[in-house]
Order: sequence, then structure tokens, then C-alpha cells
Amino acid sequence: MTRRSPPGRRRPRPWTATPYAPVVAHYVLVHSPLVGPTTWKWVAEELRSEGDAVVVPTVAVATLSAGWRAVASEFADQVPDTPGMVFVAHSGAGPLLPSIVDRARAVDPSLIFVDAGIPSISVPTPLAPDEMFQELTKIAEKGVLPPWSDWFGPEVMKELIPDPETRRLVASELPQLPLSYFSDAVPPVRLWPAADNGYILLSEAYVDEASEAARRGWDVVELFGQHLDIVSKGREVADAVRRVVAKAQARYDAQ
Repeated sequence: MTRRSPPGRRRPRPWTATPYAPVVAHYVLVHSPLVGPTTWKWVAEELRSEGDAVVVPTVAVATLSAGWRAVASEFADQVPDTPGMVFVAHSGAGPLLPSIVDRARAVDPSLIFVDAGIPSISVPTPLAPDEMFQELTKIAEKGVLPPWSDWFGPEVMKELIPDPETRRLVASELPQLPLSYFSDAVPPVRLWPAADNGYILLSEAYVDEASEAARRGWDVVELFGQHLDIVSKGREVADAVRRVVAKAQARYDAQ
């Protein structure tokens, strides 16, 4: 969600949901620093309804002022000491995910990125590209950014989350980040922490990231809709997450 341009739509390519063998898993759902943990509420409920264990870590507003390293550490501190956990990051949490997994000292983890940035393995990954950072400086006041919902105007949030009550609930958790948060970059992840990785594409804004995931040989599921469909289409997103996990398990079983 660290994009200046609002997430959009594109015409989807044909995609057919095929049957799969569900795998009961332990999930860690990591929200973007630009929103709150409630954004994962509906996906978490769907996963739990199928018998999965789910943890949704939170981050204190004060921690956001300390930069991405402090944010990653606070997320990691809430991760249970359970082998084989599936870490799922949405949007701006994507670039932090390998660092979170590393700080949590996770054993045999899997990583899934949902409409999220993917950190580079060779060069630093800016939390905001130069052009975007220049745009953010124009809307910051005294070094503080408005809530993410105000970056694009109220009509965009209505499109992303049509239900008024759900929209109010999500908006009530939106923090105001310091502009300095986006001046930093995540170091290259030269030692990737997981063998099993996946990507779930929700919006046109993250097509390049999905292409990079495919280039790396990851499983990619394309749902095509809106960036905040983790809120509006929790069942579909939860199903996509479980499909990625099931596919990885099937490969392991076939060895």
C-alpha cells in the first residue's frame, strides 16, 4: 500500500479454480504499516473456520516513528515459536516480510505476498521510489503524512470498501506515519528465509511484483479486483492462500 496511485483494475486473464486438498496450517497475517490489523479480520475468520490457527500481530503507532526495523521487530516479537508457519504479508508489509521471519527465528517457514512489494535479493528496496517520495512530501504536514485513505480522496475508499460500516472500521485504525519512514530502504535479502513462496495478485498496481514472483518460480494466483479485497472478499483471498499452501504441500509429498 506504499503506492501514490490508487490501486486499479485490469481485465483478468481466464483463471479456473481447480479442486485441491486442503492443508491445516498455522498462519501469521502481517498488515501493512499504513493500515491496521482489522484489514486481515475477514481472511483470518475464514481460515479459522477451516481449522487453521491464525495470528495477526499488531504494531504500536509509536513504533512507526522508529522506522521499518522497529516495526519488523515488533511484528516478530508476537510470532509463536511454531515450526512450519505460513507468513502472509499484504501491501507495504511485503518488503519487511523476510526481515520479520528472520527476526522471529522461524523454522521452516513459508512466505506468501498478497498484492505486496517483494524485496530485492541484490540491491536495496526503497520503501518509496523517488517519484513517489516526492509526491508524499507534497501532502505531508510538518513531516507527518495524512492517513492513507486521505491520499486519494474519499471516493477511492468507497470503491475499495463498499460497505460503510466495514469502511468505518478499517478507517478508524489508519495511522499517520512520519514522512521519514519512507525515506529508508530495506537491504537486499541475499539469504532468502523460505523455500516455499507464493504470490496472490489482487490489483493492477502490483502486476510487476507478480511477474517477479513468477520469474522466481513461485506459485502465483491472480484474483484481479481491488487492493483491499482482503477486506471485501475475505473468503476468496483465504481460499487463494490455502491453495498456495496446498500446492507447496503437494510438491513436498511428491518428493
